[in-house]
Amino acid sequence: MEATGDGRGKIGYVIRMIRFQSSWSRRPFLSFVLAAALAALPGLAIGLGIGLVPGPARAGVGAWVTFEGGMVRLVSAGPLTDGTYGAGLEFALEPGWHTYWMHPGEAGIPPELDARPSSNIAMVAVQFPYPERYDDGFSQSNIYKDGVLLPLVVTPQDPARPVDLDLTVTFGICKEICIPGEARVALALEPAAQPDPASARAIARALADVPGAPGPDSPQVSRLFLRKDAQKEKLDISLALPAGLTLDDVSVFVAAPDALSLGVPRRRQPDWKKATGDWVLALSGLPKSRTEVTLSFVLVAGGKAVTQTVRLNRDTGVAVAVDAPPSLAATR
Repeated sequence: MEATGDGRGKIGYVIRMIRFQSSWSRRPFLSFVLAAALAALPGLAIGLGIGLVPGPARAGVGAWVTFEGGMVRLVSAGPLTDGTYGAGLEFALEPGWHTYWMHPGEAGIPPELDARPSSNIAMVAVQFPYPERYDDGFSQSNIYKDGVLLPLVVTPQDPARPVDLDLTVTFGICKEICIPGEARVALALEPAAQPDPASARAIARALADVPGAPGPDSPQVSRLFLRKDAQKEKLDISLALPAGLTLDDVSVFVAAPDALSLGVPRRRQPDWKKATGDWVLALSGLPKSRTEVTLSFVLVAGGKAVTQTVRLNRDTGVAVAVDAPPSLAATR
């Protein structure tokens, strides 16, 4: 999976057949009830179960496509800006249902998005608002509930021509049980379209929840320590915190490319005598042949998220910072 982004420290991935987790921003702009009411209006094509290609709704907003547990559509801020379109993949989930972040954690189905049916597309990049941790009593996962809007940056091949954005989305959707979901959503992007203020505001709200580069007032990963004990491989994570923050104020998420299997970072327990960091991440799910792995750490505190990326050599235990402060230390 190729990583990209619109700024230093942002998490983004080029969409071809890419894995991502979907959901609603922390400040949803439509409740599921309102979305369902809008979907029932004449002229909006709604697929049942497996989503169908929706017909046009209004400029900047595609038709809702339903699946068990919710619905999904495409939205656009409007005309071409700086050579790209600002758009979003918006999920509205029924109460009690959830779906997953780009790395699901110890359980869950990471969705896939296929943009190949689209026309006049050079690249589509997706960004992910930070998730929340979910514990079902057996495993912990990284989820979105209620809904989410995933910001998209769409780059056309020919800026003078319209873009037909046509996406097939597959994903995991869970309540008491988890089932696969699928929907096909579409939206025409016109270079001279009128701005859509409502969609632009919704996309901006979602972008505010996308992790950015750490600053002086944000928590940061300060040290990594790789431990190998028999068949177990664990990464101890230490954080540097600004004044006024404690470890209880911070949530830690970790993602890896190529759908690599990772655990979920857990706070160090008193009986974990060998642990040297504030958090412990199990790496035992990684294939032994993968000597180097790139890990993106997302730290959330006070409703703001930052990200740091490192390239870890599992043979030497050395981690090299990627788009992260040079002060990041890694030892073994």
